[in-house]
Amino acid sequence: MREPLLPHPSSRCYVCPSMTNSKPMQTWRLKSGADRRFRSGHPWVYSNELAASPAGIEPGAPIELCDAGGKFLARGYGNPHSLIAFRVLSRNPAVAEPLAAGEIAKVLLEALALRLSMGFGKTSFRLCFGEADGLPGLVIDRYRLASSQVFVVQAHTAGMDRILPEIEKILEKVTQSLAGAGEPAWERTGIVIRNDLGVRKLEGIEEQAPRVLRDLSGVSLMEAKILVRAAGSGSPLEFQVDLLKGQKTGFFLDQAGNVELAVTRLKSLRPKNAQEPLRILDLCTYVGQWGAQLARAFHGQGVPVEVTAVDASAQALEFARRNIEAEGGVCTLLRGDVLKDLETLTSSSFDLVISDPPALIKGRKDVPAGTHAYLQLNTQVFRLVRPGGAVVCCSCSGLLEEESFIQTLSKAAYRNRRSVRWIARGGQSSDHPALLEFPEGRYLKAWIGFASRNES
Repeated sequence: MREPLLPHPSSRCYVCPSMTNSKPMQTWRLKSGADRRFRSGHPWVYSNELAASPAGIEPGAPIELCDAGGKFLARGYGNPHSLIAFRVLSRNPAVAEPLAAGEIAKVLLEALALRLSMGFGKTSFRLCFGEADGLPGLVIDRYRLASSQVFVVQAHTAGMDRILPEIEKILEKVTQSLAGAGEPAWERTGIVIRNDLGVRKLEGIEEQAPRVLRDLSGVSLMEAKILVRAAGSGSPLEFQVDLLKGQKTGFFLDQAGNVELAVTRLKSLRPKNAQEPLRILDLCTYVGQWGAQLARAFHGQGVPVEVTAVDASAQALEFARRNIEAEGGVCTLLRGDVLKDLETLTSSSFDLVISDPPALIKGRKDVPAGTHAYLQLNTQVFRLVRPGGAVVCCSCSGLLEEESFIQTLSKAAYRNRRSVRWIARGGQSSDHPALLEFPEGRYLKAWIGFASRNES
C-alpha cells in the first residue's frame, strides 16, 4: 500500500467559486504532474499533492478538483485534518452537487442493481462498499429478515457524515426499487446508524454510540435473525446476530465467498476414523458463520460434525452455539484469546481448522507486531490440524500485504514440520467489489489447503 506523504508547508492556495454549483464551492488545484495517479482512477488525493494547503474548510465540505492548469478533474469532498485531503464522488462535470440526496440515491440504486444481478436479493448483502461504489467512506449493509429488513449505515468520513440527515429519505428510494417479489416494503424496514468507529476521529468527527434511526416493530435488533445465502445450495441460513452492538455492522458479509469456496473445495473431507464425527475448530468464531455453514454442508452429506468454537466474547459464543446447532452441528464453546489460550487443545486433533481473526494490524506502526501475531496464530493452526486435514487461513488486515501473509503461513507451517498443498485462494465477497486502481480497497485474504507432515 502506498505510504501517504506529508503536506508541503510552502504551498499557496487557489480558491474560486464553482460555476456549476448553486452555492459557492471551493476549487483545489493539484501540483504540476501530481494528477497521474488520480487520472488513472485512484479515488484519493493526498494533501502533499495539492498546490495549496487544504486548511480553511470544514471537514467534508464539497470541493471541485482541477489539474495544475485549471482543467476540471472531479468533484468530491475535502478534509483539512486528513492526509487524504480529497475523495472523489464524480468525475462527470455535469454532476454539480454530488453530495445532494438525489445524487447519492442514484449511486446507491446503481450499487443495488449490481447486487441484484448477482442474486443477492433474497438474502443479506452489502449495499454500499465505499470507494468501489462511488461513495468513499460510506458502508451500508442490508440485512434481510424473515418478513422485514434492516439497513445498517456507517459513515467513516466527514463527507459521508454530512449525508446522514438525508439517509432515511435516500434509503426509502432504494427500498422502493428493491420492493416486490416478496421483498419487504418500507413499512417493514429499519435503519441503524453504527458510527461507533475510532477512525472517525482521524477525520475530525466524533465517534458515536449506535442508534436506531428507524425502529422496526416486533424485531429485537440485538437478537435479530438474519437470512444469509447458503454456501453450496439450499435455502438461506438464519443467523442470530446483534445488529446494534455486534462487531462491525453485526455480521461479516465479506466472508461469504470464502465460505462458499471452502464448502466447495473441502466437500470430500472426512474424519480420519470413519466411526467418528468430523472435528472442526472455528477460531474467532464470532457468531459461528464458518461453523454453521460447514455443519450444514457436511450434515447434508450424512457426515456428523463437531465444532469447537473459540472467541473472546461470551455473547458471541452463545450466538455461535445457537447458529451451529441449528444446522445440525454439535458445538463446544471455548472462551479465550486465540493468541494465548490454545495450548490447552491437543495437537493434531482436528480435521479442519478455520482461522478468521479480526484485523491484527490497525495502523502502519503495528505492521511488525501484527505480522508476528499472525505467525503466532497460524503456528497454532498447523499444530492443531491433523496430518491430512484441512486449514482455512484468513486475514482482513489491509496493511498486511498478500506476499507477507503468504510468507507468514509458510513459516508457520515450517515450524510444525508441515507440508501444505494450497488448493484455493479467496478474497472478499462479490458484494464487496474492488477497483484495480485502488489497492487499498482489496483487504481480505484467504487460503485453503491440506496439511501433511514432512518426513524430514
